[in-house]
Amino acid sequence: MAGWQPRQRRTLGMLNGLLSRLQAVANAHPAWADYDLLTHLLAALHLIIESDRLTGGHTEDQIVDELVALVASEHPGDAPAVHRAIAEAVVDVLTNARNRRLRLRDRYLHAASGAVEVREQSFAFVRAVGDEESSEPTLRATPEAVNVFQNLYQFDPSDRAAAERYRSDRMLRREEYDEVLTSIDRRATSVHGLRGELEGLVRRIGYNVRDVDYAGEVIPRLDEVLDTVAEQIDAEERFAEAVADIAHHAAPDLPRLQRIAGNLRGLVGALGILQSTALETRRTFEAEQDRQLFTYRRITINPQAQLLEPLLHATPGAAVDVLTGPLAVWLGPRARRVMHLGELVARCTPGERSTRSAAGADPFDLGERRGEEVDVAPALLRSVAQLLAGLDRPTRLSALLDAAADAPGDDPQRNGLLPWALAVTIASAYGVTATTSEPPGAAAGFDHDRLTVVATGDQLPDGGVVTGDDLVVVPRRAPETR
Repeated sequence: MAGWQPRQRRTLGMLNGLLSRLQAVANAHPAWADYDLLTHLLAALHLIIESDRLTGGHTEDQIVDELVALVASEHPGDAPAVHRAIAEAVVDVLTNARNRRLRLRDRYLHAASGAVEVREQSFAFVRAVGDEESSEPTLRATPEAVNVFQNLYQFDPSDRAAAERYRSDRMLRREEYDEVLTSIDRRATSVHGLRGELEGLVRRIGYNVRDVDYAGEVIPRLDEVLDTVAEQIDAEERFAEAVADIAHHAAPDLPRLQRIAGNLRGLVGALGILQSTALETRRTFEAEQDRQLFTYRRITINPQAQLLEPLLHATPGAAVDVLTGPLAVWLGPRARRVMHLGELVARCTPGERSTRSAAGADPFDLGERRGEEVDVAPALLRSVAQLLAGLDRPTRLSALLDAAADAPGDDPQRNGLLPWALAVTIASAYGVTATTSEPPGAAAGFDHDRLTVVATGDQLPDGGVVTGDDLVVVPRRAPETR
C-alpha cells in the first residue's frame, strides 16, 4: 500500500468533496433530475481553466453566462430562468459558495507505512482573485483543479509544478515559447518559496527548538520536500529532452529555445539546492537540540520513574517500546555519513605490527593508523576531478562509471581503482552544501561550490563494480572555460 494509498486516497477525497456537494444540489432540486449536472460541472471547470489560460480569468457572471448556453441546449423548452439557476448552482458548487467559499476539508485514514493514523487535507477547486481594474473578482483554477481535471493521477494533485509542467508542454507544442519561459519561472519561484519555508523553519529551530514539533511537523514536511525534488528532477529532465528535440528541428526559434534550456538547467540546480537545504535542516535540528536541550536543568522527564524503573521490569521487547519515544525526541534521525576518499584510505591502511608479543598485548590490535590522505595516488584524484570538471548537465553516477571504464590510461591499477574512487567521492559529497564546512582533509576532485549531489531513489544496475544508489551530480553553474 505504500506506493498508491496516500495519493489515490487524497485524489478520491477531492473528487468526493466535489461530487457530494453536486449530489446535494440534485437532491434539493428534483425538477433538475433530467439535466446532466456532471457534464455541466465539468464544463464550468473547463471554462474557468481555459479563460485563466487565454485571457487571465473571467468573472463569475461571465462564466455563468457562457454555461447557460450549454444548459439550455439540453432542454431548450424549459424556461431561461431554470437554465440560469442550474448554471449558477453548478458554479456555486465549484466555489463552495454554500460554505462561504472556504476551502473544503476531508479526513482520511492513512496506512501507507504500516502505522494507521487519521489525517486531514484541505483543498479548493476555484479561487476568486480581485484587481484594481475590475469591480468583480475573477475566477482562477487551483492546481488541484487542473490536475484532477486532466487526470494527472501520476502526480500529486497539490503539486503546482505538475500543473505548470502540463501547461508548459501544451504551450511548447503550440510554439508559445514566451509562455513556456514564464511557466518555468513560476516553477522556479515555487522551489525558491519552499527553500524560504525551510530556512524559516531553521530560524525557528535556532531560536527555540521546543517551538517545533519535529516528529509531527518537521519530518513529514522534509519527507514531502525530498519526494517532490526526486519526482520533479526526473520530470524536468524529460521536459528538457522534449525542448532539445524541438530545438534540433526548429532553427528559427533557436535563441528562445536555448533560453528555455538554460532556465531549465537553473531550475534543476535550484532543486538540488532545495534538497541540500532539507538535509541541512535535519542536521541543524540535531545540533540545536544538543545545544539547547541536553543539559541537566532541562531534563523534561523523571529518569527514575519514567525510564529506569520501567526498564528494570520490562522484557526485551517492551524495552524497545519504553525507549522509542524518548530517543526519537532526544536524538532525532541520524544520517549516516559516507567517509571521503582520503579518510577511507587512511582508516583501511594497516598499522605497524611487532613480531614480538608483549605481555597483555591484544593480538588483534592493529595499532595506530599509518595511512594519511596524501597516500591516495595523485593521478587517481586527478582522473576523478577530470571526469567531474566538464559536467554541464545533471549526470547519473551510472553514466559517470561508464565514462570511467572507457577513460584512457596505461596504468592497470589506476584503471581498476578509478570507478571505486569516483563512486566514493560522489557518495561522500551527498548532502554537503557549499556553505557547509567540509571535513578536514576532504578529498580533492569534487567542487562543492559548482556541483551538488541528489538522490532520486534509483539503484545502480546489478553486476557492476559498484552497487547502491544511482546518485545524480547536478551542476549549479556551467564549468569555467580556460
